[in-house]
Amino acid sequence: MTGCAPQLPFNPAIASEPLALWEVYAGPLGLIAFVLLVPLIRVLARVRRRTALIVGGLVWVVGTAGPPSTIVLLLFLALACGWIWLLNRLRCRGWLGTGAMIGLVWAGLHLLILPLWWFPQQLWYGWLPTRVPPLHFLGLAYLLLRLVAWGVDLARQSAATGRPTDTACWLLYPPCMRCGPILLREPFLERLDAWDPRSKVPLKAVVLRLGSALIGLGALAVALKNTPSVAVGTADFFASPQGYSTGELLRVFYLLPIQVYLFLWSYSELAIGLALWLGIRVDENFNWAPRATSVRDFWRRWHVTVGLWLRNYIYIPLGGNRGIVPLCYLAVFGYCGIWHGASWSFLAWGFSQAAALTVQRGWDRLRERLGWQGRPSGPAWTAFCWLLTMHYQIATIVIFADFKHLGIRLFGELLQRLVGAAG
Repeated sequence: MTGCAPQLPFNPAIASEPLALWEVYAGPLGLIAFVLLVPLIRVLARVRRRTALIVGGLVWVVGTAGPPSTIVLLLFLALACGWIWLLNRLRCRGWLGTGAMIGLVWAGLHLLILPLWWFPQQLWYGWLPTRVPPLHFLGLAYLLLRLVAWGVDLARQSAATGRPTDTACWLLYPPCMRCGPILLREPFLERLDAWDPRSKVPLKAVVLRLGSALIGLGALAVALKNTPSVAVGTADFFASPQGYSTGELLRVFYLLPIQVYLFLWSYSELAIGLALWLGIRVDENFNWAPRATSVRDFWRRWHVTVGLWLRNYIYIPLGGNRGIVPLCYLAVFGYCGIWHGASWSFLAWGFSQAAALTVQRGWDRLRERLGWQGRPSGPAWTAFCWLLTMHYQIATIVIFADFKHLGIRLFGELLQRLVGAAG
C-alpha cells in the first residue's frame, strides 16, 4: 500500500501459486459443502424451520470460511441491519422523509463496507492467512446490494422492518449468499412461508442443475489447464506480454473470459440446484449469455438478478429512459465497476459497457429514424452481430482482469504481432 491508496485485490489470473483447496472453499465454490447440510436442514426444519435455516447457514459459513470471517460477516450484518432499523424508526415517526432515508441507507451501508473495499486482503480472513478478498469471496458485496434494496423499499413503503429471525433466514441463506442470485427480502419470505420441508424433492430438476454445475466446473478446469501460467519470479502476461508467444497471448485473450463465465454460471447452477433440493428456490441468474447478439441482449442474459437490481435501484431512480440515458448508463456501470473492488480496471470495464450501450441506443434510434426497423437482417447479419458482441465482451473482460495495465500492453503486443503476420 502506498500512502492512503487502496490495496489492489488478489488477482488469481496472474498468481504464480494457485489458490489452495481451503481457500477455494472459503469463497463461492464453498457452496459445494452445503450439499452435506441440505438433508439435515430439511429434517430439522420439520420442527423449527427458521432455526434450522439460521443454524445451517451459520454452520456452513464457519465450516467453509472460518471463525474470523464469520465474525466479520456477522458484525457487518448486525451493524447494517441496526442502521436500517434506526432509519426506519425515524421514518415511521415522521422525522425522516423518503428521500432522506434512501440517501442515508446508501451512505451508511457503503461506509460500513468501505474498509473491506479499501483493504481487501487481511490476515484475519479465513481459517488461515489467505489472499482472497472477503468483499466478493465471502459475499459481502452481494449482501450489500440486498441490504440496500431492503432499506430503499422500506423507505418507499413506510413499513415495519419485520421479525429479526426472518431477516436472519434471508441473509444467511447459503444458495444466494456469496455470489448471488440477488433474492430480495419479501420474495424470499413469501417462499419461506410456502416452504414445506416434508414435500417431495424434485429430483430430476435437482440432478439436472447439479449435473450442469459439474459439467461447468469440469470445463472450467480444462480452461484453467490451458491458460498460460505465470512462473514464480517471472513477469505476467499483462505486464510483459512480449515474453509470451502469440499462441499463449491468444489463449489468455479467449480463455480468461471463458473462465469468468464458467465460474459464475457453474456457481449459479449449483445454487439453483441446492435451493431446489432444500425447497426454497432462487431465481435464474444466467440465460445463456454466449448466445447474445448485442450488448443489450448480453445484459439481459448475464448475471440477470444483478442487472435487475441495477435497473430498479439506480437506472430507474435516475430517470431511466425518460432521463439523460447515457448519463444513467455511466452511473449504473460506474457503480457496478466500483462495486467489484478498488481497481481502475473495474471502472474501465464499467465505462466500456456504458459506452457500448450508448452506441447501440444511438444505432437503434438512427434505424428508427431512417425506417430501417428489422434491417439489416438475415443469418449473416446475426452471425456478424454475435461475433462483434462476443469479441467486445471478451476484450472488456480482459480489461477487467488486468488490474494494473487495463489490457493495454497485452492488446498492443497482440495487435502488433497479428498485423505483422498478416503483412
